[in-house]
Amino acid sequence: MFDTEELPAHARLEALRAVLVDQTVPSTVEFEPVPPTSMRARVESWQLGDAQVVKARTSHGMDLVRTPRQVRRACVPMVSIAVAVTPAYQEQFGLRHTVSRGALACIDLSAPYSFRQPVNHIGYALQIPLDRLDLPSAVIQRAAPHLTRSPLYDLMSAHLTAVTRDPGQYGEAEVAAGVGRSSIELVRALLLSAAGEHQPRADGSALLAQVRAYVAQHLPDPGLGPDAIAAALNVSVRHLYDVCSRAGFSVEQWIIDRRLEAARRDLTDPAYAGRPISAIARRRGFRSPAHFTRRFKAAYGVTPSEWRS
Repeated sequence: MFDTEELPAHARLEALRAVLVDQTVPSTVEFEPVPPTSMRARVESWQLGDAQVVKARTSHGMDLVRTPRQVRRACVPMVSIAVAVTPAYQEQFGLRHTVSRGALACIDLSAPYSFRQPVNHIGYALQIPLDRLDLPSAVIQRAAPHLTRSPLYDLMSAHLTAVTRDPGQYGEAEVAAGVGRSSIELVRALLLSAAGEHQPRADGSALLAQVRAYVAQHLPDPGLGPDAIAAALNVSVRHLYDVCSRAGFSVEQWIIDRRLEAARRDLTDPAYAGRPISAIARRRGFRSPAHFTRRFKAAYGVTPSEWRS
């Protein structure tokens, strides 16, 4: 927990800025001009397994901006599902809108965005790593402006209010982790339905989880594809296609999306700064550097070298 009341007045603004960035992703935080002595803020954060809860109450307005340059810095890609107890203003993917009092908002923290919160703002959020949601970026982008069209919207709003109420309400860490897993699945279903995607039937959910795990473990294998996955999981290729189709995307495109996202992270990771782009492409399962460059530009609008620079 962070509380400005515990700090000397001159240190409050910079301390709050550091906390807000630390609890999310690299970004720029600009406060309205205020005397430091009048600043009041309280930020709480705790884990629900792989999900993170952040609650904030701030006395002064501020802008939170994540630039393309900051996006290129290595960090854990996350999605934030938040409720603004007081109205706020959000811009992402070229769309600008007001987040009305009590409404849900979705921000892809791995992409550029701006978020303005007014004076005396109260908000709480559930932040989930993208790899736990296992959704293509395009689905999140389609869903974010249209959460209200999901039949799960009211359920998600009530759930978010409940899980952010008290950090100690679930007691044992194992119980909290279970709540986190349920929260992640609910967010995933919310985004799929808001994007107009179909949910997999219950009888295919176990296989789909196995497929996701297998793909994550074998991304570097250039031979990874429907035939290899079906053989490894002892199912027919036809059944595999059926399950993935009901999940709303093709297995081939799913693999490509996972590889592109992994390669995008590698390109800005200091640990791979000296590696050629062709080596990173091969590391993530692309046989042809030219094919990798074409797919990367189609997905992100820039070439791998432009992204890296």
